[in-house]
Amino acid sequence: DALAPVSVGEVYQLRNINGQPLPWDPPSDDSAYLPMTVTDGWIKFLDGSVAQRHERLERWVTGVNGDSSLLVNDWTQTAAYERLPGRIVLSYPPSPGGGAGADTLYLGPRESLILHHTGYLSQGSTVRHFCISADC
Repeated sequence: DALAPVSVGEVYQLRNINGQPLPWDPPSDDSAYLPMTVTDGWIKFLDGSVAQRHERLERWVTGVNGDSSLLVNDWTQTAAYERLPGRIVLSYPPSPGGGAGADTLYLGPRESLILHHTGYLSQGSTVRHFCISADC
């Protein structure tokens, strides 16, 4: 099979972003990044044509009286996927906020998937590394 392999039912955990393990904080000197921390993420192939991608973002905010609150944003998107040579393309349907689009996952070593975003959601360039096993 020359097409990119998938392991249906397995969870590909987000292991690192830009080579740094989770939790990941974007560079504080880069205003292109949102002030948040990525604490969790995964991709799961539900069957032969549908996948889900999930991420958890956390951010501490300080109120006018000096109290701090943790804001948590968990999001999960369902996408159709297509297996191609050396890559898997996730295609997201339109969302109420107007978002839609595609993510291209490239095959990495040891059954890993690599997702490279440029300018995604006001962020600079990021490379996310997803793996089934912890030692990838």
